[in-house]
Amino acid sequence: MTRTQIEAELIQVGAKTLDYSDLLFKVSILKKEAVAVNNQIEAKNLWIIEQIITIHKTFTEAFTLLRSNLFYEAWCALERIEIGLGSLKKHFSYDTTIYKLFFVEKAVKNIQVIYPYRLFGSTEMIKKEKKCSVCDKVVSIRNSCGHTVGEIYDGEECHRIVTQFDFLGVALVENPFNKFSVMFLTNPKTGEKTDHYQYDTVKYLLSVISDPYENWDLEISKRYASHSEYNKVGRNDSCPCGSTNKYKKCCLLKQGVEYLHYEFIVEHPKKGSLFRKYEGSDLNLTTGQLRIL
Repeated sequence: MTRTQIEAELIQVGAKTLDYSDLLFKVSILKKEAVAVNNQIEAKNLWIIEQIITIHKTFTEAFTLLRSNLFYEAWCALERIEIGLGSLKKHFSYDTTIYKLFFVEKAVKNIQVIYPYRLFGSTEMIKKEKKCSVCDKVVSIRNSCGHTVGEIYDGEECHRIVTQFDFLGVALVENPFNKFSVMFLTNPKTGEKTDHYQYDTVKYLLSVISDPYENWDLEISKRYASHSEYNKVGRNDSCPCGSTNKYKKCCLLKQGVEYLHYEFIVEHPKKGSLFRKYEGSDLNLTTGQLRIL
């Protein structure tokens, strides 16, 4: 199979079931052939195709993980897609239709928004030694190996590998560079990680779409729940909206307890899900609602 034939297959993504593993295998063979004759342009073109296939393969895998209630694993898959799209954009410009990449990018962002993860760990370190992934040479500001980070060499993206570092600590952040570092509770007796999050809004989305490539969108608005629903919350308690502020210094000053309302706009919702509402979240405040395109 030639690159042109593989590209023709990818045009049908979302409309036809594709064997992504088989396509990746065929691309790897073509890439080895291009590298063997030092055809760097073709090797780079094949890297681009490889990235596109990997993105879609991971996207379908993410939905399989979601439906298996493996939410953190699915989150990591979504993050790998985001990283893959970031690398791809440096070498390949896509519009709203080609290879459905824009669709995947938008879907990943929307799913990340409805996840309950809000705090992440950010590692602080001093990087003492880095190596080039292409030539394996130690690099520094004064000692460059000649390879540019993010560029493609022999069909592979160049990056830096940290080989020596001093660990300083971990900071809690809301917008991390590394989204893999989700904060989980630990059982003090066993030391095992406990997933204490509620994924009701994510589950609601899965209840109304049957296919990863279903045409859907998300609208978010702020709404307020009556203070009477939280009469057991003390003035000095944490605000039920989820902020780190006290109730008396946060939503108690507002017309109600603020929450986010998620509305899913779906073109072909699952049978039986029409006009269905589902309420609940990690704070029991988020409302999911279905609207048909």
